[in-house]
Amino acid sequence: METNANSLFLKYTSPKNINSKYSIMGYNRIFSLLFFILVLSIQIFPQQGKSLKSNNAQVIHAGVMIDVEKGRVVNDVLLVIEKKKIVKIDKGSEKTKYNDVIDLSEYTVLPGLIDCHAHLTYNYYDKSIDAWELPAASFGILGAINAKKTLQAGFTTVRNLHANYYSDVALRDAINSNWTEGPRMYVSGAALTITGGHAAWGNWMSPQLELRQNPGSVVDGENEVRKEVRKHIKNGVNVIKLMATGGFGTTGTIPGATSFTFEEIRTAVEEAEKRGLKVAAHAHGADGIKNAIKAGVHSIEHATFLDKESIELMIKHKVYLTMDLLAAHWDLFEEDQDYSDKEIDLDNKEMYEKLTNNFNLAYKEGVKMAFGTDSGIYPHGRNAEQFNLMVKAGMTEIDAIKSATIIAAELIGIEDNTGSIEEGKWADIIAVKGNPLEDITVLENVEFIMREGKVHKNNIK
Repeated sequence: METNANSLFLKYTSPKNINSKYSIMGYNRIFSLLFFILVLSIQIFPQQGKSLKSNNAQVIHAGVMIDVEKGRVVNDVLLVIEKKKIVKIDKGSEKTKYNDVIDLSEYTVLPGLIDCHAHLTYNYYDKSIDAWELPAASFGILGAINAKKTLQAGFTTVRNLHANYYSDVALRDAINSNWTEGPRMYVSGAALTITGGHAAWGNWMSPQLELRQNPGSVVDGENEVRKEVRKHIKNGVNVIKLMATGGFGTTGTIPGATSFTFEEIRTAVEEAEKRGLKVAAHAHGADGIKNAIKAGVHSIEHATFLDKESIELMIKHKVYLTMDLLAAHWDLFEEDQDYSDKEIDLDNKEMYEKLTNNFNLAYKEGVKMAFGTDSGIYPHGRNAEQFNLMVKAGMTEIDAIKSATIIAAELIGIEDNTGSIEEGKWADIIAVKGNPLEDITVLENVEFIMREGKVHKNNIK
């Protein structure tokens, strides 16, 4: 169009045409042409500073935004979202530039929450369900139900650590394909364990009935460990989990006792790291914790009986720690709602006190604490209740929030995409009434949820 316009302009402004008797007609044509070009340019190129009534952008006007990177609040913020990402953070006064604006001006917005220790395909708390007798398909059905509950609680990402039959892989893929609603998932498949170890499938069966297909990933020796890690990676896991010690709730195991050898754990780590995967170690006892850290794992789960040396090793090797206070609290105090405090076994109270003391010690010493709840031990969707337990155990409100946002994202390895509200990151955004830096319990009632630009909950009218 530009070439044609120039040729026409030169034609009508040449000396030959100006001197002709048709010069007046020529000027009329010139003015008509210039007017047409002017109108067209205005339509194609909006004027600078003019209202950008974008049809593609989603816009959120937040009264308060928590900046988890700097540990501060920012008032009156505008978030512009396009193609699943935050493309601009502006002043709230700029909202007049846009059409449909989601009005969260009376709310506090913060990044979507992350639970680094979830079990979406299990309902351990439900005594009417025997997980060891369920057909494989049932785990996927349970997972779909629980995934929605978890997302509706404000958790836009989870790291799912243990699921039989690769039901977590199937659930993750179903969510990614929009077959069902749920958080973004990073999954481990079945946790590796030793013969007779925590979560070993055959522990509940007589030798004659023990399953040959090994759905619980029971492995012994470096070669079996290496093969199982390779199989897990082939089948689509994002992270490897192994049981470095015994555990609670498994017949015949001692929670504090060491399971895998250093060499077995090191083999798992080396094989996982070849493919860019991290290794999470379930570990309650101090010896098992130290064994796993020295072997190179990337996170310790639970750490009920950790000691000072364990903490020093975590800091030295930059190992993350998740301590599931909510699951422990549920197991010890809430599961049997008919019991009063006086009827609760004294050992349970002492154990929980030891756990919270160790949580406080690790936090005060500077261990990287990521938010992990062991969901499925307690009813799904109640994940955020752990924040209050963490604050009661000595953590500040902002650090509790960081543990479930930017620190959790770092542990998983997705900090460039989520964990904070920043330009270029996924639009994982939640909103609550009130200020969680003053009252952390407001996170238990999330009113608005967006994951990658899609609104999954909006109770704000």
